[in-house]
Amino acid sequence: MPVTDTAPSKRFAQRLMLAMEADCITYRDYIPWADRVIERLERPQVWVCELATTKYKPDALRAVSAFVRSDPPEDFPDDHGESIGYLWIRYERRELSWATFLKEAGMRSDASSGPWECEYFYSMLNEFEEQAFSPGAEGRQCAVVRAALEKAIERAREVYVEIRKKG
Repeated sequence: MPVTDTAPSKRFAQRLMLAMEADCITYRDYIPWADRVIERLERPQVWVCELATTKYKPDALRAVSAFVRSDPPEDFPDDHGESIGYLWIRYERRELSWATFLKEAGMRSDASSGPWECEYFYSMLNEFEEQAFSPGAEGRQCAVVRAALEKAIERAREVYVEIRKKG
């Protein structure tokens, strides 16, 4: 969302919700973002005001979800693995081990209609475990996954950077 006097769109809110569900964005990120949106808008949206005061993740997700699902309804394009892109950002920040990334990516791909089958990640996890979690196996797999997820990571990074930017 570029810095303008326009309110965040439902599509942006839906992408923010994906980032929050993946724990890539937390209250430490979305509260300052919501404060900045409130400051620049004459009439900020209710959900943005709620985010500005809500640390508890389920309540914050409820506020964003209520906006995303509000009338008039909108159809959003498939996230094309963007939720896995948020997990990648967490892996880059060293919040997730490689094994945890693969496991969570497998669970997310199993629950969505994204471009990757859950077996893609689970088979890599099995291979990684069979190789005793070796750094060499991680490096090889990481390069393959990074290339496969390039567009999803790029889309995830757009929202991540927008929410975390200062002032």
